[in-house]
Amino acid sequence: MSIDYLWRAAMFKLDGNKPIRFIKWAVPPALVILGFFMYVYLYFPLGPTSPTEPVESSQIAEKWRTLGGGLQGKVVFSRPPHMIILDLENGKESTIEGILTTGSRGKRLRGHSPRPSWSPRGDAFLYRYQKQLYLYNLKEGRGSIHNPLMDTGNETRWSWWQGEGHDWAVGPSKKGNALLVNLADTKIVKLLYMGGDIKKHCELTGTGNYLVYSDGDDIFSVPRGTKSRNSNYKISKGQSCRPCAAPDDRVAWLPNPHDRYWIHHAATGENLGALHAPEDEEIYRLNWSNHPDFAVHMYGSRGNERMHVRKISTGESIYIGCGWDPDLWVEIK
Repeated sequence: MSIDYLWRAAMFKLDGNKPIRFIKWAVPPALVILGFFMYVYLYFPLGPTSPTEPVESSQIAEKWRTLGGGLQGKVVFSRPPHMIILDLENGKESTIEGILTTGSRGKRLRGHSPRPSWSPRGDAFLYRYQKQLYLYNLKEGRGSIHNPLMDTGNETRWSWWQGEGHDWAVGPSKKGNALLVNLADTKIVKLLYMGGDIKKHCELTGTGNYLVYSDGDDIFSVPRGTKSRNSNYKISKGQSCRPCAAPDDRVAWLPNPHDRYWIHHAATGENLGALHAPEDEEIYRLNWSNHPDFAVHMYGSRGNERMHVRKISTGESIYIGCGWDPDLWVEIK
């Protein structure tokens, strides 16, 4: 049977002159199949989550002593269904009793992860669970943080900011603005930005002067109190996401591909270079610590859970094990 015969059989009726277009019956099913696999790829895990890659506690402690210069440090992260604190001084993990978390590989499950954020004192942290924000105090336990203006849906992250004599939660409103919510009295709310275009992610710099946020495609750095969207404040080029803010006036964001975080000085508009991913990895979900020279991130791509503590000034890194959405607290002397 010749190739020419097969082609004519596909494109035409062999017993007549009326053509049958191959595209009419072959392409639609192919598109349905392709769409199904794309949906599975994006929203569901392709098997079990990547196994925990153990690292000796003594190795973590030794490397942290060198990187941290004798400072205390600890990382809070999720390993569903648990929330865990890693003490960098001894490299040991402690599971927090009474807290459940979610999150896993695949876009649908990834958005449920808790995104914890330490207080500057390291005595408490915020985290999200089932579209509700909670405050967990290491001595007093858990309390709920709620205000009807707050967007605490999947993918959002609320960070802890200390200033003006109070502790605040910083995050997006349901109308796409940025809020400060007083943690002692959640009825007290301040608007940080009123442009209405924030999608899920926004953080306030440690000075309280600048807000960095994502509109779903680009990253903007705006002075606190900005009332409307302004393209002059856009600091990213091309598709970007996952902004974060430093304890000073620096901000950072993740470009595509995920091989670095660009660092920007919000006050001067200066590009300060990039924090690159560890060798043969990607960098994702960077969270600056309360200390201006340290941060933590996870690999992120396709659900890989490898976490690293980073020194910003040198780019050095420590692999600390596997988990979701790590946040770092470092002693300041």
